[in-house]
Formats: sequence, structure tokens, C-alpha cells
Amino acid sequence: MIDQNSPSIGRFDKSFLIHMIRDFFLILVLVTVLEFSLKAALVYYDYRANGTEQAEEVAQDLAENVRSIMRNEGGPVAARTMYPILNENWTNLGYAIAIEPAPVTVRSIEQNFDFTPQGIPGDDWPAGRYQAASVDVRAEPFCLACHTEAQVGDVLGTVTVRTYLAEDFAKWFQDIRLTAILAAGKIVLHSFLLLLILRARMQPLWSLRSVVSNLARAYGRLDHRAEIRTSDEFGVLARDLNLFLDRITQIVAELDTVLAKVVSANDAIIAVQGDLRRTVDEVASGLRQLERDAMLGAKREPRLSQAWFTDIRATIADLDDGLADRGGAEAATALLGNLRDVVANAEAQIAASEAMFTRLADLGDRSEALKGSMIEMTRLEERLQGIIETCSTLVRRLRTDRDRRDS
Repeated sequence: MIDQNSPSIGRFDKSFLIHMIRDFFLILVLVTVLEFSLKAALVYYDYRANGTEQAEEVAQDLAENVRSIMRNEGGPVAARTMYPILNENWTNLGYAIAIEPAPVTVRSIEQNFDFTPQGIPGDDWPAGRYQAASVDVRAEPFCLACHTEAQVGDVLGTVTVRTYLAEDFAKWFQDIRLTAILAAGKIVLHSFLLLLILRARMQPLWSLRSVVSNLARAYGRLDHRAEIRTSDEFGVLARDLNLFLDRITQIVAELDTVLAKVVSANDAIIAVQGDLRRTVDEVASGLRQLERDAMLGAKREPRLSQAWFTDIRATIADLDDGLADRGGAEAATALLGNLRDVVANAEAQIAASEAMFTRLADLGDRSEALKGSMIEMTRLEERLQGIIETCSTLVRRLRTDRDRRDS
């Protein structure tokens, strides 16, 4: 994997086109070298498998050439002229030959033609690995005219042929020199043609790269679309990229709509929250004021103690006893009843006051809790505002320049 921040990304020497041409060039060179190596292996295989057979065939042909020379009158003299020519021809073909006359031939030629036949000596053979074959040239009836001391079937000489591995490779090298020049030209030509073809075929890819590059820039516009120039894989890629951009544009539009709704809801929450805060503050303030007034009233008019009620009850009891003993008047009885009613009413008012104070305290506690809830709602509103700002930033980054200008 390559780091996306690597400076090597996008360099000319890292281009796909350059890599493709280089790899194609190296493959052609490798194929050419492999072809030449295969031919060299075939030369060696032919030398190992067929070298002896080829040497035997050449030796048979050379022996037949010698017989053809001997069929003419004055054959030994003609041989002195023809043998150098045969040696040169077969040497040019990559064979080393030797024609060695037998002793009976030497004696016959010396006796009848006054010179010693040399043939083609085999004393100066080249060094190296070789395959060899020899063929004896035997006397026939027509040979006896010159080879007077020989009999039919006698060996007049021996033809020896050697085929050298170095000569075979020399012929192979000579053959591939022109082939190598043509192969080098072919490699260069094919690489150039491949460059032209790739440049033509990669135009859609470069167009896609331009679109993606524009999209990759900060605040890039999303209204760029790739041109579909071909129906191949590049055309499919361009179509899929356009569909992807259409989906992104639709998502941005939906996100913008949702963001507008969130902003509207947030504004409504803020308005309701303001009204609720004012109402809660007023209620809490009124309750606290009521509680303070009640407490001040209780301080100004302190409630009767329990001992007082106990004394009043004891006095009423004593009064009842006194009236019963003395047979008190009806007025005293009525006064005593009223006194009882006053005591009961005072006790009821005191109980009601205590219940009211309790409820006021509870309402005060609840108003404090409500204020705490309002504070928490304020915090949530601040968080919602932060989310709205984040969404707004995201929408601004995804929207096109034209949309930003319109907004």
C-alpha cells in the first residue's frame, strides 16, 4: 500500500502509460532473447542428435564427388585442381574435410604421373567439439586405368568429415545478427504503436481522472459530469460515476431540506423556551413571595401554642363542672358553647395554615426543579445549535458554487 500523501503519486515516471510501454518493451526483449536462446538450444540439440548423421551424409557426397573426378581421364591431375575448391566450398558450409590417399594410390600416381598426390590433408584440424564420419573410396573398374597397382575393391583413399559445434553456433550467430537488427526495429515500432493505441484508448480514463480531480479539491463543485465516449469498461465507469454524483447531489438536497427543518424547529423551541422561562420565573417568584408573606404574617400574628389550647380546655372543663354544681344560668351555658366553637375554629384555621405552608413549600421546590429542567433544556438547545452549525458547514462544503452564490 502507498500512503495517499506520498509525493510520488501523480509523477510522470509513475504513469500507467509509461509503465505499460516499459513492461511491453521488456516483454518483447525477453521474448526475443528467449527465441534466440531457443534457436541456440535447437542448434545444440541438432548437433548432438544429428551431427554424426549429417557428417556421414557429407562424407558420402564428398566421396561421390571424388568418384566423379576419377571417372574423367586425367583424374589425378584434375583432382589437384578440384580438391582446393571442394575444401573451400565445404568449409564455407561449416564442415572440415580431409581426403587422404591410400598407399596404393600414392604409388600408382607417382609411377604414372610423376607427382605425389596430397589430397586434402587432415593434419591441421581445428580445435573444439565435433562429430566425425569417414567413408572409404574403393577402386572400381574405371579406376584401374590410373591406379594401376590397385585391384577392384581396394581402398584408394579415405574421406573424413567433421562437423564442429563452434561452426554451428557461428552459423547461428551469423543468422541472428540480421534477425536481431530486425527484431530491435520491430520492438521499437511495436512500442511506438502501443503508445499511440494507449493514448487513444486512455482518453476516456484521463477525462474521468479530470472529473475526479475536480471533485477531490476542497469545496469542489458537484455538478461536474464525466463524458461517456465509449461503450467499454471506461464508458461503464463514467456512467457509474455520474450515477454516484447524482445520488450525492440528491443526498445533499435532502440534507439541506432536513437542515432547514431542524433550524425551523430550533427557532420554535427557542421561542417556546423563552415564553416558558418567563412564565416559570413569574410563577416561582409569586410562590416565593407568597411563601414569604405567609411566613411574615405568621411572625406578626404568632399562632397559639398547644399549652394555650390545653389551658382553655381545662378552663372550659372547670366551667362545666362549676355550672353543673351550681346549676348555672343559661347565658353561661351559651357562652361556654361559643367558647368551644372559637377554640375549634382556631384549631381548624391553624391546621389549614399549616397545610397551606406545606403546599407552598412543595410548590417552591417544584418550581426550582422546573428551573433546573429549563437550564438543561438550554444546554440541549446549545448542543442542537452546534449540530446545526456542523450540518450547515457540511452542506456548504457539498453544495456547488452556484448553490452557494444563490444562498
